[in-house]
Amino acid sequence: MNLIAITREIPEEQRMFKAQGLNNCILFKYPNFDDRDDDGGGDPMAEDEDMEGGERPVETGIYVPHNARAPEAGGLAIYLRGRNSAALLEEQFGLKHGPQENGIIGDLKMLSMIDDVPSLDAFLLKTCFEAEKVNIDARHWLISNEEDHQLRRLIRARIEPIVRKALSGSQGSAGSVERFLEAIWNPNLEEAGLFVSAFGIERSEADTIFSAWKGTTFYEYQLRRIAPRARTILTWLKSRECIPVDIRMHKPYETQLLMHIERVGKLLETTLLDIRTILSDYETAFSSFMNGQPEPFRDYLRSIRSRYWLLGYCVSALTSVAHLDARCMKNTPSRKLYFEGMQKLLRQFDVALDRRREQKGSL
Repeated sequence: MNLIAITREIPEEQRMFKAQGLNNCILFKYPNFDDRDDDGGGDPMAEDEDMEGGERPVETGIYVPHNARAPEAGGLAIYLRGRNSAALLEEQFGLKHGPQENGIIGDLKMLSMIDDVPSLDAFLLKTCFEAEKVNIDARHWLISNEEDHQLRRLIRARIEPIVRKALSGSQGSAGSVERFLEAIWNPNLEEAGLFVSAFGIERSEADTIFSAWKGTTFYEYQLRRIAPRARTILTWLKSRECIPVDIRMHKPYETQLLMHIERVGKLLETTLLDIRTILSDYETAFSSFMNGQPEPFRDYLRSIRSRYWLLGYCVSALTSVAHLDARCMKNTPSRKLYFEGMQKLLRQFDVALDRRREQKGSL
């Protein structure tokens, strides 16, 4: 989220952060799987309890360029949940926990809200801020009103059958259904707590459940746009078509290149498999609920947060891969690359898909 570009045309007093230095930064998300599944024995969809205050597959960072006019020239990174983050935030921007002073404490609150979303998609950030009743100049959200309304309609259409089914045995009126659907966007409504408690889930979890539910539906929509290109890339990586046209001139490095291609292909396959597993589990739970068996759907809701975060990571990674591929192939419709171009693209794919903590040079 390039705040340097986004806030350029926004007056200082209307920018997201009161500390103007933050408005000259770039926010980013990075993977944080660490070593949990390096040996194939970890479960990326661990129970939600394990995520509370601890590990998440995605973390948030702030890139602080030395020169906001040339961010590519270098800078430093602050990791919001890093051990020294509080000291660095105070040192760089004057932010510190404590009594509110000149609105600065609001900046920490907003950073925390951004940190609670798996990706920096404008729609998810916008709905998060709206749910918290934090007003931000709409120019910060790079999303049109038309797309925003379309996404809200899609999410409503996805969730409405479940709400109607849940209320079918309680003589719920059309007004009741509308109130429950309104709770999707306002988890503080009593109906939100009533809905989750009907599944044996604490009412205090309503905000977390509804945010993850909305986010899952959003990522489903996003996936429709990028999945075809992701499949094209995977097919290409598994074929001879991806072998550089000048491979004979780089014969000593051919084996190394083929191993790199295989590695990236496996990373892409793993990402697609995780997405299929999460969405398949959701569809199975949904179908069971609609057929009068609520238990699978209840269990899915109880673990939805960890699935939501993993899905957010996977879809964001695929989006990055799709953008990198589109940029590389813009003037190469044949998908025939030279050795150096192929090496560069593989390195970029690697950074986007690798689940280890942020790699050097990824910025």
